[in-house]
Formats: sequence, C-alpha cells, structure tokens
Amino acid sequence: MVIRKVIFALLALWLLTGHSDAQISRRSGRKVDERSFMVLGGERQYVEITGESDKNPVLLFIHGGPGWPQTPQLRYFNAEITKDFTLVAWDQRGAGLSFMENPAPKNVTLEQILADAGELTATLRKRFGQRKIYLAGYSWGSIVGMNLVLKHPDHYAAYIGIAQIVNIRRGMEISRSWLAVRASEKGDSEALRTLDKLRNPTKDFCAGDLQCFIKQYELVMKYGGAVHNREADKENEIALSKYDDYKSYDWNKGFEFSAAALAKDMFAADFSNVKELRLPVYLFLGRHDWNVPSVLAEEFFNNLSAPKKTIVWMENSGHSPLEEEPKEFNRRLVETVLDRR
Repeated sequence: MVIRKVIFALLALWLLTGHSDAQISRRSGRKVDERSFMVLGGERQYVEITGESDKNPVLLFIHGGPGWPQTPQLRYFNAEITKDFTLVAWDQRGAGLSFMENPAPKNVTLEQILADAGELTATLRKRFGQRKIYLAGYSWGSIVGMNLVLKHPDHYAAYIGIAQIVNIRRGMEISRSWLAVRASEKGDSEALRTLDKLRNPTKDFCAGDLQCFIKQYELVMKYGGAVHNREADKENEIALSKYDDYKSYDWNKGFEFSAAALAKDMFAADFSNVKELRLPVYLFLGRHDWNVPSVLAEEFFNNLSAPKKTIVWMENSGHSPLEEEPKEFNRRLVETVLDRR
C-alpha cells in the first residue's frame, strides 16, 4: 500500500512537471517587451524585442522590401510566435521607424546592412546568453539572411527562408511564363502586350530593373500571384494603420528610398550555385507565389545539402504567408523549427 502511494505521488509530480519543453519555457524566465533604438554601424535603428520568456530561443526577423518593415504586421498577425520565441523585429536603416529617425542615412548598401545585422546578432547572443540564435529572412530579407548564414553559420541555430529569393532575374522569367498562360486563358490582350514589352523593355516603358520589376508585379498582383488570399489585404490595411508609432510612416517613401539605394544589390543576388549550408534550413513557401516564384526556391532546396532541411508549403498563400495564413504559419513555424508536435 505504501509503495502504491509513493507511485501515485510520483505520477502526480510527473503530471505536474513533466510537460513538453515548449510548455516549460512558457512558464520560466521573464517576459520581454522592449522598443528602443540601437546604434548599429553608427546609425540609430529601431529594434523591438518581444517574448513571454527571456529563456526562450531568440528569433531575429529580417524584413522585406527593401524598405518595407514587417514590425506592425508581426505585432498584428504573428504575436503567437512570442510564446515560444523571443521575437526580434528590426527596422533596417532606411526603413520604418529607423527611416523616420533619420530619413537620409548613410551607406544604405547590402554590405552595410549585413554588418548591422551581424552587430545586432552579436548583441542578442550576448544579451540572452545564447551561443546561437535563429534567423528568419522574408523576401528581400532572405537575401540578407542567406548572406549572413553563408558567412557566419556558427552564429545561427537555423535559417528560415520565407518567400526565399534565389535569383530575381530568373524568377521574373518564370513569372512571365506563368502570366502568359493566365493572360491567354483570360484573353487579356493588354496583359499580353505588357508582357511582350517586358521581355525587351525600352527606357520609355520601364527604365531599369526596379521599374520593370514593379511593372511586372502589377500583373502578378492582378492574377493573384502576389497575394493569393485576398482577405489578407483587408487585414493588412488594419495592421498598417493600427499602431500609433507607425501611423505617420510614409510606406511608399520608405520603399522608394531604400529600393533605389539597394536595387543594384537586390538584382545582383544569385544563390543558384549555393549547394551547401552548414546549419538546418527551413523554407516557408507560398504555393501560389509567382512574385518570387516558389518553384525556383523549391529547385534551390532540392539541390541543397544541409544538416537538416525542410520545405513548409503554405497552400493558401502567395508571397506573404505570414499575413495570408498567419495562424497556420505561426503554428507550423514553432512545430517545425523547434520540433514540437
């Protein structure tokens, strides 16, 4: 009888304390909620750190654009992540609140943004006492992210590529082929004429890579290859206007400034010859992404060697799975990357 009571007592103790790592991490440590400017590369830049526990793994999020921070969207759509990660949102120089702080920052180049990200990474590793942190790069941010993990794989626990860019020029060719099929099916002669001009653009039609990309983006958007879930557009508008600190931010002005400065770096990026990454790799791809074609990222993934690699297909998303399928994205990010089922 005594032995049975001891067994029951031990069982009760196990039930109370023997939860998964995810549950334990949510109960331990201190909550983190910090919004401040850090000096990175000599430039004051906005960094937001949010999490239920400072003992959770740190996830540094590199936003897209260029010049299009996701900070309000992360607050609105992806707060669930902060139960399991300490989420770090950073407005790069020339973007978001960093741009509002200084609308004429120096050295807006990929090389400098990489240096800023490296400095921020070092600060986070030291601050939270973690030898490695997790890194996520979205769209333009996936160019930054890939360069970071190629140079410093030992600083990161894993790389998470969201709407991963491989080679924008080749991606545009793939998108044009897709658009040609869609426009032909619809009998859209105007779209077909635009595609014809995009194949051999004249300066009066679109001067330079960025202008031509935007012209093509308008067609991709029209045919649901950028935003597949149209309801997400309405929610995104709410997110952009919800928070007081971003209400006066001119999103188009920030994008125009950063994109003009970074277009050369963006269109020069090419990871098609990268065959190995020395850390776990997770790609979150929208099944209907024809802005940065997910089929090209899949091809890259299939030719890649890594200690562990996984594609997570977001079946009802285009280019923005974080916003088009936020609940599914949040759940699968935690389950897949932290291996918590």
